Amino acid sequence: MAQLDLSGTSASMIKKPALQIFSLGGTIAMAPKQAEGAGVRPSLTADDLIKAAPELSDVADIRAETLSLKGSANLQFTEIANLCRRAATAQCDGIVATQGTDTMEETSFLASLLYDGTIPLVFTGAMRSPTQPGADGRANLMASALTALSPDAPKVSVVMNDEIHHPYYVTKAHTSNVAAFQSPVRGPIGQIAENTVYMHPVQPSPVFNTPTQFAPVALLSALLDDNGNLFDTILGAGYAGLVVEGFGAGHVSESIAEKLADIAQHIPVILSSRVRAGSVFERTYGYRGAEIDLLNKGLVPAGRLSGRKARILLSLILGLGSPNWRHDFSKVVKQV
Repeated sequence: MAQLDLSGTSASMIKKPALQIFSLGGTIAMAPKQAEGAGVRPSLTADDLIKAAPELSDVADIRAETLSLKGSANLQFTEIANLCRRAATAQCDGIVATQGTDTMEETSFLASLLYDGTIPLVFTGAMRSPTQPGADGRANLMASALTALSPDAPKVSVVMNDEIHHPYYVTKAHTSNVAAFQSPVRGPIGQIAENTVYMHPVQPSPVFNTPTQFAPVALLSALLDDNGNLFDTILGAGYAGLVVEGFGAGHVSESIAEKLADIAQHIPVILSSRVRAGSVFERTYGYRGAEIDLLNKGLVPAGRLSGRKARILLSLILGLGSPNWRHDFSKVVKQV
C-alpha cells in the first residue's frame, strides 16, 4: 500500500507542489441568503474556500478558479466535459474539483470516462454547509489536496470523510451523514490519516473522446405490480437508449419483459439492477422476465455498474456514434 506523507516537511527544504482547485458550487460553497428562512445557497467562490482552509498553503501553492455556483442537480454533462478539458491542460501537480454531493457519483464517473490528463483529479464536497456545526468541507478539501498530490493517486477519484473512492463504485448512501459516501462493491481504495495518504493500486480505466452531443438515455426501474405504462412512452419520447433497473440480479415482470423486447428492436437497452451492490446475472434464472430471457431479447447486461452510471456510459458511447456500441459498453463493464 503506497503512502504519501507531507507532515513535518519544511517549506524551506523543498519547493511546494502546485494544486489547482476548480469550484462548481454545492453544499461546500453554501452561505445563508439575506432573507430570514431562505436557506443556504451556493455563493462561496473558490477563493473563499481556500481562504477558509489556510492549512492548504502548508502543502501546496494553491490556484483557485470558480467554474460555476450551482446545486449539483443543475450540473450538465457538458460542464463536466469542460472541467476535464480544463484539468487536462492545467499546469500543476494535482487538481481538486469541489461540487455538490447529490450527483458526485455520476459526475466523477463521467470524468473517469473523459479525462485524459496525467495529473490526478479529485472530486470532493461537503455534507454540511459552512454554517453548520461540524462542517466537513474544510477537512475534505485538505484530504483531497493530499490525495491529488499523491504519486499513486488514480486518474480520477472521490475523497470524502478521509476515504478515497473509485468513481466506478462510489455512491451516496445517506442524505446527510458525513460518512454518506460508500463503495459497496469493493470498499474504499484508500484512506487519509495524520496527513498521510494510504492508497491501494488501481488499474487504469478506458478513456473516450468527448462527443459533440451526448445522446438522451432514459432510466426506468422495475416496480412491484407496475403496469409498465412508462415503458410504452420511451420510443416516442426521443430517447436514443434505455437503461432498466431490474429486481435482484436483473429481473422484471413478464409483461414488462415483452415491452423491453419491443424497445430493444429499435434502441439499445441495458439491463442493470436496482440493488446497490452485486452483479447482473447472465445465465442462472431462466423464467420469463429473468436475465436469460431478457438477454435473449436483446438487452445488454451492465455487470456491476449501477443504473445511473450505465446511463452515463451509454449516453457517451451513443453520442460518439460508435458502430460497435456493445463492445465499447462491455469494455468498461469488464473493468468494474
